[in-house]
Amino acid sequence: MNTKHSRQKALSLVAFLMLLVATTAQAKRVVERPYFLGSNNHKLEIERVTLDKKATLLDVKIYQASGDVGIDSHAFIMANGVKYDYIGSKQLPKGVFVKVPECGYVAATLRFKPMPESTTEFDFRETADNSGWNIYGVRLDGKRPQANIPQHLLQQALDKNSKLPSTDLNLGKTVVAVRLLGYKPEYKTTLDIIADNWFSPYRMPYEHDSISVDGTCQVSANAILPTVATIRVNRTEIPFFAVPNDTTTVTIDLPTLTLAATHLFANDANVKNYVWFEGKHAAIDTELQSVKTKIDVFGVTSFDDICGMTPLQYRDYVQQSYERLLAAINSNVAIGSATRTLAQSILSMNYASALFGFKNNISMAPMIAGKRDVPRADMSIDTVSYFKPLEKLAVLHSKNQRYYSYLRDFTSSLRRKYISADPLLDDIAVGKRLSRSFNRKRPLTEQQMAAAHDSIANDMVRELLFANNEDLKSQLSAAEEKMAEIKKTANTSSSYLSIIDIDPKMSAQQILPTITDRYKGKAILIDFWNTWCIPCKAAMTTIRPLKEQLTDVVYVYIADASSPVDKWGEMIKTISGVHVRLTEEQADALAKIYKFSGIPTYFVVNKEGKITYQKTSFPGVETLREQLVSAMQR
Repeated sequence: MNTKHSRQKALSLVAFLMLLVATTAQAKRVVERPYFLGSNNHKLEIERVTLDKKATLLDVKIYQASGDVGIDSHAFIMANGVKYDYIGSKQLPKGVFVKVPECGYVAATLRFKPMPESTTEFDFRETADNSGWNIYGVRLDGKRPQANIPQHLLQQALDKNSKLPSTDLNLGKTVVAVRLLGYKPEYKTTLDIIADNWFSPYRMPYEHDSISVDGTCQVSANAILPTVATIRVNRTEIPFFAVPNDTTTVTIDLPTLTLAATHLFANDANVKNYVWFEGKHAAIDTELQSVKTKIDVFGVTSFDDICGMTPLQYRDYVQQSYERLLAAINSNVAIGSATRTLAQSILSMNYASALFGFKNNISMAPMIAGKRDVPRADMSIDTVSYFKPLEKLAVLHSKNQRYYSYLRDFTSSLRRKYISADPLLDDIAVGKRLSRSFNRKRPLTEQQMAAAHDSIANDMVRELLFANNEDLKSQLSAAEEKMAEIKKTANTSSSYLSIIDIDPKMSAQQILPTITDRYKGKAILIDFWNTWCIPCKAAMTTIRPLKEQLTDVVYVYIADASSPVDKWGEMIKTISGVHVRLTEEQADALAKIYKFSGIPTYFVVNKEGKITYQKTSFPGVETLREQLVSAMQR
């Protein structure tokens, strides 16, 4: 009797434990590969969300080639207007930065205060001011976000027999009208239009007008020949055919494009189509998307691959890449003859350009790939034999070379040896020389205008130069007005942001003393950066916790005029500290005086105003901390 009762109790206990386990398991809600609506970065991806009664867990991967990564201690998730603070992570503890392993990513589980299990959508925010890694509209219902694509685009019939426009010169505006479906301003989407026209008053990448709140943006540029241009949305590049006196209308499904740009969803079949074109060359524009990775001999891993190569090894690598890509273009049955001819021409010109640029590419590869201690190769070659393959390159003897955006690069004496005689190249060479001042934001002088009249034979080439000159004048005028507005706003409404006004005529020797004398008795960290410098911006994110800890340090950020004033003014709103904007001549002169050749570059200045530390490239948080603490004590 007792034995039977004991068995019943044991069975009841087992049943209770099983029920408890089942109930506990049900209390956890796990969502794998959650879709999301928008992101302001290409690094952090959420692979899994677990909603538990004790915490909400985000399994993430942070992709970065090298260096250190960390999560801001003020990170949080927001759902239904409620904020859930970051608790921490074993892999990425608060205030600790972890070195990225060779695999190129850091995997971590981030713990937050628990959200309700019924939550269907949330935002991940690393910082409240949008300067950190943010992912918006993370979906927990398993539904892929889809934009409302207009029916006429879904039913669009493209002309597979489209012809390439003539390579005769035709000066006029090329207009690009972009619409981002599913766009929201808070997603911090970036949009650049890259349409090189030989004598451009811009520095790459071109920064254009802001995206309107409805997701539209229209820009125009002077053009003289039809060439392949690029729309860059965040980090996704969309090539299109820019033609003078023509308009290209582009509709982009932003949620799908954003998913397609991730490691997590890139191979999903339902994220392959996200762009539609309208205009005379819509068929070519559409077909270009299927060969866009085939028109440049340099791929994603190329700079890693060529590290340490000799010029001959490099030539073989480039030639093999060219032959492989050319075969892929030729075998692509989804494109028409016009797109095939265009793709072949652009690839061939890129191949020739890569061979001519062997010294620069081999030398720059270790820095671009983030590799150290790569032995420097002997760059001496026999020019005749080295460039022998170019003698058979058909595009160099065809007017199809004119479809190449960077045709101006072929005006050097070495490159002219291999290209058919074209009087256009003579005029491009003159315009190229006269337009160098554009990169310094300086319009043509009267003497330069006269030289253009006397030395450029082709009327259209001359008018293109003059049109860009007028555009530059307009930009400079608008920039002055914008700069005055930025200074007024920054210095009157913000206690954590100030701007030091440096006279454009001030000598480089005076600049740093003018800045540091204001802060005698305090340690200073000077950060040389620019808006287009990706490592600069990544480092700023990394040192945010350090700035929160060392509040007695003065943080000075120095940029130059290569940073478009609109972009600069917008970005500094999220970078607390003292900001300085120099001319490019002043920035170059400073670099010569203090012997640094790139950015980011950091100076630590002690209480007496002496530079105690200098480093080009990010030295790491702990090194900066040690140097700043030491400077504070002196």
